[in-house]
Amino acid sequence: MDSARKLLDENKPREALERLEKILSTAQEEWRIHELIGACFHDLCDAEGAAQAYFNAAMTDRFLRSQRAHFSNYLFALHYLPQLDAPTLIHELKIYNSLYRDTVAIRNEELGIRNEKKSVAFISPNFCDSSAARFYEALLTDYDREKFFVTAWSLSKEEDSFTKKIRRSVDKYFEIAEVSFEEAAEKIRDIGTDFLIDLGGHTEGGSTLQILSYKPARVQMTGIGYFDSTGLEAIDYFIGDEFLTAHDEIFSEKIFALKKAFAFRPNEKMIREKNSRRAFSHKNFTFGSLNNFMKLGDDYLNAVKKILDALPEAKIIFRDTTPLASRQVALIERLKNFGLKNFEVRRGENNFFTDYSEIDLILDAFPYPGGMMTALALYMGVPVLNLCGELPHTRTGADILKISGVEELIVYDVDAYTKKAVELANNRAELAALTEKISVDKLTDAKTFVEDFYKLLEAI
Repeated sequence: MDSARKLLDENKPREALERLEKILSTAQEEWRIHELIGACFHDLCDAEGAAQAYFNAAMTDRFLRSQRAHFSNYLFALHYLPQLDAPTLIHELKIYNSLYRDTVAIRNEELGIRNEKKSVAFISPNFCDSSAARFYEALLTDYDREKFFVTAWSLSKEEDSFTKKIRRSVDKYFEIAEVSFEEAAEKIRDIGTDFLIDLGGHTEGGSTLQILSYKPARVQMTGIGYFDSTGLEAIDYFIGDEFLTAHDEIFSEKIFALKKAFAFRPNEKMIREKNSRRAFSHKNFTFGSLNNFMKLGDDYLNAVKKILDALPEAKIIFRDTTPLASRQVALIERLKNFGLKNFEVRRGENNFFTDYSEIDLILDAFPYPGGMMTALALYMGVPVLNLCGELPHTRTGADILKISGVEELIVYDVDAYTKKAVELANNRAELAALTEKISVDKLTDAKTFVEDFYKLLEAI
């Protein structure tokens, strides 16, 4: 197993996978092998393999805490798969909730301080800058301090400049990396928390959910940092809007319906890059796909091939969200197997902003579209074509487009997706008109978002 870990560290996931498969039948702790196999499939951009590996880890683990974490990883990976439907997801979420059947809520109305102001706690795996942070930042910095007492609870010691900003902005900041989940819940309860807002969901192994399962706050919510139901009965509300949660049958939570579920706040680097952006002169039409390569399923790549076949002079740029060479090689192999031509595959890097000057239209992935990457593209002035589905995670990108005033870039089936892409590539005037129509002001209107959010808290 150590040799497999070393191969993974050296970005050799194929070799690591071969090694792990050889020792799987003789391993004493089988779940550890499955966990590493999941990491290998991640590094090979194989979403189906990763989902199966995390499920196997959950089924073979003997310890409930880590079993829950494996199942959270499995639930997250399921969202990459095009075959995921509402009945399947509902079934799997119920299994996850059953892993908490013996958890006893610690909340007691007689315990904890009764604050003069309403006490609102935000909990996250960390408060470092991230895709999620670009949507929740304003809630922790722009609230009414006369009415609300806001705390932030981090499960990590990791810090960056964004962490320091949150520390300065909230009334109190707590780092709970070295306490048990139950002890963390007791601390949240003891300060008299009225509202506990989960920003993690099933990311990072669902670590925040294991704290919320003890029900330390009077009202518990999830959303913004996670795009779907958690399935956890201890959570009262999912933060969304009418469009995002239009098909709400999967939710175990009630819907906390805002006027809009997203307000994008760019960081300083994004602002600088937007202000300095200059369009590159390029003769041929250029599409872009700037999402995690795990999101690029076969149906999506088939659609891309049809689009490029109809536009022989066009090309597409793929950019990953990680710098791993193995993922770059894996996607190039897949694209060649699909018969795609005129493509460029780039690894993830911090200085990816020049991509926006090369790209005319972004082809958003489906069924799992971009969130922050969709918002950032619109902010940078690049239109995004989106295929909207029914499950919440398939509607995130469309919701962001709707908020930004460009619903014309939302379609609802694959044929319409390919047709619209070809149409826009052949009609630069129509594309330019849609680009001009993007409302950055609406996309970044944090004031309305924050006021609406806290007003609804007061109503509860």
